Amino acid sequence: MDETLLTFAREELLVRIGEAEERVWLVSPFLTAPIAARIGEAAKRCSAGDLRLLTALVPRSVRARVLSPTGLSMLGEAGFEISSVPNLHAKVSLIDSNWGLVGSGNLTGTGLGGEEGGNIELGVLLNQAQIDASSELVARWWEEDADPVGPERIVEFAALPPFPKAKSEPAPVGTPLPLIGIEGLERVLAEDEAMASSRRYWIKSNYHRFDEEQWWHRNWISDWRQGPYEVGDLIVLYLSARDGGPACCPAIVAVTKPSREDSKWVREHRDLDAAERWPYVTEVSVVGEVPIEAGAPLAAIEKTGQSVQGGYCRIDRNEFNVLVRAMLKSA
Repeated sequence: MDETLLTFAREELLVRIGEAEERVWLVSPFLTAPIAARIGEAAKRCSAGDLRLLTALVPRSVRARVLSPTGLSMLGEAGFEISSVPNLHAKVSLIDSNWGLVGSGNLTGTGLGGEEGGNIELGVLLNQAQIDASSELVARWWEEDADPVGPERIVEFAALPPFPKAKSEPAPVGTPLPLIGIEGLERVLAEDEAMASSRRYWIKSNYHRFDEEQWWHRNWISDWRQGPYEVGDLIVLYLSARDGGPACCPAIVAVTKPSREDSKWVREHRDLDAAERWPYVTEVSVVGEVPIEAGAPLAAIEKTGQSVQGGYCRIDRNEFNVLVRAMLKSA
């Protein structure tokens, strides 16, 4: 496998964890509870018997709320062994004996990508020689340098108070870079065959919202019936022509949780009418997008709006690639 650069690692990492058969070794000084919950859910689906987290359990990280004791407890409950090296700064993920990622991102929402206000990160998928060398290094850190972290130590650190917030501080310098955009689309196209064939692909029909054009950043979609999507599937969002909509596909999202009936959620996050019409919720994260005017037409894969009259339709990887290329060409 050639080295591949990643700027958005969340969904690929979670899919790999969920499919692990031998080991899941994670190295990160920072960890947040929401990401720990996602990792724990993925780990419970896998058959790997060797689950490890190497972190840096130090007071300043806990007090700064970048290392969550709650998150550590979640991983412990999911079967992870946890150890600490206080000056650890490396970020490494090793899944089974044939997948590895080294990068700048911690195991946090902003570090793994896909969150508003998140960090610009860069990682590289390792080739086999690099996976073997990284495995030896991480094993040595674990066996020779790290101290085990048990529930008692986690409770001790959980009692630490957060650092007080400064009364005033200068504004950040510069303009934040866009987090996803076409880079996410390019990343998906560059996937190797094994990764591409590990998931399913869909087109999901939605009405265009002129008052909230990029509504998919709310990170959930809804259907009138149970969605057939599985965690890790990729969904091309189609904004229909109804009520003057653009009839195009401007964004791709990844499924992060199974579809569920949750009219209360829809009512609280949108309105009563939507809760009655589309009560089945599927949580997602944005993989890539283009401006709506650059959205791909369904005609690119010889489909029309009628193809998704039921709310969604399944497509194959080749059709998915055609739509992504059409989005990139127009962007």
